[in-house]
Amino acid sequence: MLGERKTAVQKAAEDAGALGLVLRRWAGAWLDLIALAILVCGPFFALALVPALSAVPATYFVIPLAVLGVLYFPVTEGFWGQSIGKVIAGLKVVDRHGRPPGFGRALVRTLFRLIEVNPLLAGGTLAGLVVLFTRRKQRIGDLIAETYVLDVDMLRQMEEVDATLAAMRSSPTT
Repeated sequence: MLGERKTAVQKAAEDAGALGLVLRRWAGAWLDLIALAILVCGPFFALALVPALSAVPATYFVIPLAVLGVLYFPVTEGFWGQSIGKVIAGLKVVDRHGRPPGFGRALVRTLFRLIEVNPLLAGGTLAGLVVLFTRRKQRIGDLIAETYVLDVDMLRQMEEVDATLAAMRSSPTT
């Protein structure tokens, strides 16, 4: 890492306001827990409330819902950079170049999330403290996966600047 140039994403992560980012990440995490609870538990409530569904064995729902629960973050954050909570909070997970991190990096983030953002283990306090005290506002899962969580408006502005610079480079000089 010595002598390595910072990318615009890394610089933006360093410049982000820590407390505001922590609060938005915390809110997004809780919104995701609610979304997951609805996605995973909703069908079981439907089974209990709709008499016609009571004939369907609950085991038909267990495996697909377990898979949905496990894949929620790696798929949403890996391919799009945003889970439901992050969309609402206006945040996006990106790699050092500003792109969605991919399934593998998002899976690493998710595995560490089980400890860092677990509502049964202080509800994200560990993640919040780590974000507050790291240079690029990353939790442990972000540090290991080499991902960053940034404001979507900031990322949009960075993309516009990149597009403008690319257009300037490609235009003939007079």
